[in-house]
Amino acid sequence: MMNEKVLSVNQIPLVKVKELLKELAKEGELTYEQSLTLKYADKFSKLPRTKTEKLMEELKKIEGMTNEVAIKIVDLLPQNEEILSLVIGKNIKISDEDIAKILKSIKSYYTPESKTKKSK
Repeated sequence: MMNEKVLSVNQIPLVKVKELLKELAKEGELTYEQSLTLKYADKFSKLPRTKTEKLMEELKKIEGMTNEVAIKIVDLLPQNEEILSLVIGKNIKISDEDIAKILKSIKSYYTPESKTKKSK
């Protein structure tokens, strides 16, 4: 393991992490870290993959939106302008009109009240 090298780094949404780890679990036992990551991803991923992909497509159409910020938004699903502004950060300039579009898109895919608890 000490001789392994990272060949590339790609950010992916949490729901994709969950899917990849579940596939890996089918092939064999997960490491401790992988198991913890799967539990985290299972607990905190809020949208199914299809909705995540659709929301990502909508977000990427917004001028100034980067893939990394779109992934953060999809993973966190901020429900108000203040939190969304924190997620976007200071380095990316997105208009107030686009902020409103983002919040509207998020609400069309997810509302906290509509989330059902997962059965254990």
